[in-house]
Amino acid sequence: MRSVESLRIGLVGWGTVGSALGALVTSGPLPVRLEWIAVRDPDRVRTAPPPPDVPIAAYPGPLDVVDAVVELAGGVDGPQRWATDALAAGLPYVTANKALLASHGGELADLAKAHGAALLASASVGGGTPMLEVTEHLAATGVIRRLRGLLNATTTFILSAMGEGRSYAEALTDAQAAGYAEADPSLDVDGRDAAQKLAILAWVAWGHWRSEMDVARQGIVGQSVARGTTVRLVAEATPDALRVSPAILPADSPLAALRGVECALEVEVEGMSTVRIQGPGAGGRATAGAVYADLARLVRGELPILGAPAHG
Repeated sequence: MRSVESLRIGLVGWGTVGSALGALVTSGPLPVRLEWIAVRDPDRVRTAPPPPDVPIAAYPGPLDVVDAVVELAGGVDGPQRWATDALAAGLPYVTANKALLASHGGELADLAKAHGAALLASASVGGGTPMLEVTEHLAATGVIRRLRGLLNATTTFILSAMGEGRSYAEALTDAQAAGYAEADPSLDVDGRDAAQKLAILAWVAWGHWRSEMDVARQGIVGQSVARGTTVRLVAEATPDALRVSPAILPADSPLAALRGVECALEVEVEGMSTVRIQGPGAGGRATAGAVYADLARLVRGELPILGAPAHG
């Protein structure tokens, strides 16, 4: 497919990531134009005001005036409908929504194939760290034997603090004060966030979609960590099994050294050394950058479908 002279996008969601993406669209080099922004409450005053010349609509926004839809709202029910409508209309759907992909990714990819659309989600795993791209590349060049990594920064922060002598409650409070944990931290501490990301990575690695429910999962609530011990919430996948659970790591392990919002992924490829990628797993600018990179692929005329490359 040829590159496009201008890509008109509809943006669903104007939070931290959405506003950061808006700034990139305005100042970046790509020929991308915001046609509308869809939000839950169009009348609410926002910390980062949307561009004054861009219409603000209620969810989900009109499809007949755009070339692609970017969804940064989160949740599952609404985004599933919006993605289905966009893909059925032949429009590329770009999202950072890991919960959507870990629950309905397979059917959305099939819909994209059936209608000549595209499904892109670089920002759904790793934030600004290109974990999906690296996994996709390695899947195309060799046989991936195993994925292993730390995919959730909140639990890394908490478990690190516990290894230094803090209780779970104290470490969680510290994480919330630092902005690493939400007021309701259950998605992180129960292991669901890491399980969703692992399911998506495994899909790209082996071309077989499995949902979050296919991941054996143990969170960190109730976990005890002896002072000086390095425990991390490790996500691990093979072609046959997916698991997220706390594990004791040797002090000299590269994964044991992670702190703050950093995440890491190790990819074992048959006949090759293990490939490791590490970087920021959160942050509005980093995540928006991953979405912007997906838009660059659309501008170049590519129509990728998440999970498709590993199918061969």
